Formats: sequence, structure tokens, C-alpha cells
Amino acid sequence: MRVWSLKQRMTLISAIVILVAFSFIYIITKSAYSIASKARIQESLVGQIYGLMADAHDRDAQLFLPKKMRNDRLNHLNSGLVAYVLDVDGDLIWRSHSSDNFSVLPEVSLPYSLKKLTSSVMERQAMFWVGDIIIWEHENGMEGEYLFLIGETQSLLNASVNAFKKQVFIWLSISAVFLIVVLVYALNVSLRPLNTAKSQIELVGCGDADKVTGEFPAELLPLTSSINQLLDSEARQKARYRDTLGNLAHSLKTPLAIIKSELNQATKQEQTGEVRGTKALIAERDQREQLQKQVERIDDIVRYQLNRSVVTAGQALKRKTLVEPEIKKIVEALNKVHASRQLNIEYHIDSHCYFPGEIGDLMEVVGNLSDNACKWAKSQVIISASQQSDVLVLEVEDDGVGIPEAKRSLILDRGKRLDQKAEGQGLGLSIVMDIIKNYCGDISIKESSLGGTEFLLKIPL
Repeated sequence: MRVWSLKQRMTLISAIVILVAFSFIYIITKSAYSIASKARIQESLVGQIYGLMADAHDRDAQLFLPKKMRNDRLNHLNSGLVAYVLDVDGDLIWRSHSSDNFSVLPEVSLPYSLKKLTSSVMERQAMFWVGDIIIWEHENGMEGEYLFLIGETQSLLNASVNAFKKQVFIWLSISAVFLIVVLVYALNVSLRPLNTAKSQIELVGCGDADKVTGEFPAELLPLTSSINQLLDSEARQKARYRDTLGNLAHSLKTPLAIIKSELNQATKQEQTGEVRGTKALIAERDQREQLQKQVERIDDIVRYQLNRSVVTAGQALKRKTLVEPEIKKIVEALNKVHASRQLNIEYHIDSHCYFPGEIGDLMEVVGNLSDNACKWAKSQVIISASQQSDVLVLEVEDDGVGIPEAKRSLILDRGKRLDQKAEGQGLGLSIVMDIIKNYCGDISIKESSLGGTEFLLKIPL
């Protein structure tokens, strides 16, 4: 399901509000123009009917109007303006020349008035009418009732309203587009501090910055300040944790060193002849060997717990470590440690590769795997690193005897060793496993192209 950004939501909502508001404006403006146009037509027709009454005069006791009217529209066909004078029975007294298009007369039963327009359809043509009944006193003293009517086709009003609607729609559309563009620009300017904060937080998350920096408005200051306080607190807690563990390790190393010294002294005394008998000598030697093994075991456990506790993956403050310089240091150290065996230790590293964590985690992972490969290699060890999409791929391979496929899963278990003759307590790979797990990575074992074992690590960036 797609999650819309704040900018997209605000733009969409504002655009909808503008379109709805402009739609109401369009409807209201159109209605207002239509009402105003009808009122204008009514006023015009009322004026025309008063002019028609003024032109009427009495002749031979009959109502008489001239054939040619002062309003030229009444004299031309298809002008849209017509005039009639009817008696109360609906008989025609007079009609304008412009009404000759109609073969029927207006209905006298409609509620004609001077105060409002009356609508009707005459020969499929919609009309607006204004009319009034007047009582006319003839020269002979007789009175007659006459209906004066002025009508105009509604097509003229509709054409005017449609033209107005078109203009209003065009200008409102242009205004809406302009306002939306201005709104988007205003949103970009208004949300710029939020985008800056977002970029800063992403830099912190990627390890390219230690804290959120920059000036922010009052609404964002609590957020940025809280993030910086959290990062500072995490850094201080991590430092205290490391100091405490370091002190613990040093505290344990001192008594362990004393125990080792005493064991070595006892061994020297045995070698100089201070013995009490063959059986006693053998028993003491066995005890010393067991003590020595347990001391070494304790030393390995302390080292394991110390390294395991400082894994930084999963914390809010990430680091980036270039792989090539650190692996170069590891290879130089391994060449010194295994100088007597004259191993050929090679490394092939892409210069742009980086590890998504601190140097100590990278050194622990590659160092343990490389040292293990050197212990079992005959003559060659190769360390490779490459970046594939968003994944760091590390490979450590040797030309040793290899690991049977059925037993490869055992070697990744904590403390499991396939050969008890090799040095160590099997905790190195457990440390590697913990670090890789905390970085959401994956480790696998397969046969190396050199004929030995290859450890393949994939760590998401």
C-alpha cells in the first residue's frame, strides 16, 4: 500500500479544495448572471410595453397602433422581439411585423405581469413574456379591456449565458491552475525545513553525520533536539559500556596472568628435578594441563563476551567503514603471524566498498575468518570484497582440506569444532555469527575454487 508524503497529501487536499471552491464559484456566478440577465430582459420588456401603450391611440372607437414601430426590432423578422395586442377573448387587435413567423397567438390564460417574466412555448420556441391588461376608454365613451404583450425568445438569453459560462470557465480554470502552481511553490518553501530535517536524519541513519544540524522553525526544534539528545545519550552509554567491559576484562586478566605464571613456575620446578615420585609427577602434570586448559577457556570466553558486547549494528547511529584499508591491515598482520608457513595471502577489494558499521566489527569478522583460513590453508588464502546492489559481499577462501558438506552446518554453531587439535575454543566463528546476525546479514560455507573452504558473507547496506 502506497504511503503518501505530507507534500503530496497537502497538494492533493489543497487542489481538491480549490477545485470544489471554484466549482461553487462557477455555479453561483452562472446563476447570478442568469438572474441578472432575466432582470435586465424584464426591465427592457417593461419599457417596451410602456412604449407600445404610448404608441396606441383611438380611431373610430377602435384601438389603433402604427404598422411601423419606433423600436426597429419589432419591424424585422427573426429579431427575437414580438408584440401583440389582444382583447380579453384572445382575439387579435394588433401584432408587430416581427411576429409574422408565428402562425398562432399567445395564450391569454397565462398569468402575464409587469413584475416578472412569464415563460411559455410557442410553436416549439421558448419565450419570455411581459404583459398587462389595461382598460381603454374610447372617444364614444365606451370602455374596452386589452392585453398588451411583449415577448422575447429565450435563445438570446441562453446564448448570452452560454457565452458568459464559457468565459467564466476559462478564466476560473486558468486561475485554478495558477493557484495550484503557486500553492505547490508555497508548499515547497514551507516544507523546506522539514525536508532539511529529513535529509539530516537520513545522513545520520546512513552514518554520514553524527547529529542533526541546521536551523529549524519552532515546530521542528523539539523533534531535532530530541534526536540529537538521543544520539548523544547513545554515544555516552556506549562509551560507558565499553569502559566498563574494558575494566572488567583488565580485572580478569590480572588474576589469570598470576595463575598462568604459577603454572609455568610449577612446570619449571618439575623440569629441574623437584619431584616426589613418578605417580605424583604424572598426577600433578595432569592437573596443571587441566588448569591450563580451563584458564585458556576463561580467557577465550572473556574475549568472546567483550567482542560480542560492542557490536554496533542495530543502533540509531550508524557508521561507514571503507573495507580496503582495514583488510590490508589484517593481511599485513596475518603475514607476520604465519610468516613461518610462508602462506600466500591475497586480497581483491573494490575500492568503493564500505562496511555499514564500525571498524571493530569489520576487523572482528574478517580477522576471525581469515585467521581460521590461515590455520587450515596449505599455501594460499584469498580475501575478496565487492558491492552488489545494496549488499556487501565478503569471501574468505583457502586451499586446505575443506569441510564435508554434511558437517558445514555444525561449524557455524557456537563452540562446535571439527578438529580439537587446532588452537582456540571455537568461539571465533560464534562471534562472527553474532555480528552478522546483528547486521541482518547471511553467512554460508561452500567449497572453494582453490579446493578448500570458502566462507561467503552477505551484509545489507
